[in-house]
Amino acid sequence: MKLFSLAYLAVFSVWAVTVVNIDLASNKIPNARIALGAKLMLLALGLHMLNTYLGGRGAVISYLNWNFYLMWCAHVFWAVLAGLILWYSEIWPAGDAKFFMLTAAWLPLINPFIKNFPGYLFLSLLINIFVAAALAALGAFIASGCHQAGPSDFFRELSGDIKKRFAGLAGENKKNRWLLPAYAANLTFLFLLQQILCAEAGNFMSRFLSRTELIYFALFFLWNKIGGVFKSKKWLYAVLVCYILYFFAGYFYFHDRLVTLVLHSLVNVFKFSLLLFFGRFLLEFLMEKKDTVYVGPGELRTGMILSAGAAGTLKANPAFEGAFDDCFKDGLSGEQLVLVREWLKKMPVRDPKVEMVKGRPFALWIFAGAAISLIFDKTLLNLLK
Repeated sequence: MKLFSLAYLAVFSVWAVTVVNIDLASNKIPNARIALGAKLMLLALGLHMLNTYLGGRGAVISYLNWNFYLMWCAHVFWAVLAGLILWYSEIWPAGDAKFFMLTAAWLPLINPFIKNFPGYLFLSLLINIFVAAALAALGAFIASGCHQAGPSDFFRELSGDIKKRFAGLAGENKKNRWLLPAYAANLTFLFLLQQILCAEAGNFMSRFLSRTELIYFALFFLWNKIGGVFKSKKWLYAVLVCYILYFFAGYFYFHDRLVTLVLHSLVNVFKFSLLLFFGRFLLEFLMEKKDTVYVGPGELRTGMILSAGAAGTLKANPAFEGAFDDCFKDGLSGEQLVLVREWLKKMPVRDPKVEMVKGRPFALWIFAGAAISLIFDKTLLNLLK
């Protein structure tokens, strides 16, 4: 088995490094490289299965049992689902999502005894990927800012940017400030519902529902797609009715656990709010601040990536009728390009421009996350404790 692991590690590393080099050079991951990685991975899987067959016949003494392949399929299912979510939530382009799926599929083939396999290996890999990328990006941003402007000026400007970002999330219109408590109430109900289902569900579903980090994952990455649900008046009224029923029933039937469940839910809301603000809104804002460019109508090309602010502006504009509801990191489509050009030409300014961001090669951090998982067999958060 050690020979298999070393051989697969070498093959995976060579393939992954070539993908990383191409991504660094062109900000694109060719489908041909993804197909090559898939073929090599299937070959490795086939050799493992052949070894298992020979082990069952008594020809070899070190082999994996057939249950491993069922667990591997479950792991690949979660990895593919996570990759699709990251693409659909406009975090990664399609190439990065495919590279992540394949990288996740390789890990148990290299180390069949890797921790968190099969149910949560994809999640620990994602933690290593994003924590490593965030630490490196934030460090580079602070270092370059201090070098260019001096520490005092840089941190003064950074403090102002953070305040602006927070004010922007809170909403400039004071009439919309009610959305913040509405978000909190709806999220509290979601975590409260999780605990209730967890207590009432069967053994298998209870283990699944008890993993609060899965809810964090779905909400964190899909927030741009589903966050609007939590400010819907219909949803708020439905939650209000559920709260009334819950507290009425709780007072008579489970008074002792009522306060405990609510407090536990509020703690989860607080943790998730910090994660969402610092891990997504603020980090995205700071990373884009460094890579922002302004492009006029004549300079626009398909594949260019809108900044989060520009994408939000276009999504909120009813004139586009939902054409920018999906602004994937693969960049502007041909149809979206025409709409942006026409919109810019109609603006009553002399030299209209739209805010774009340079493509950020992410294959390096996917490979780095895989390396951390294989070398330390822990998440980076555990290593930082």
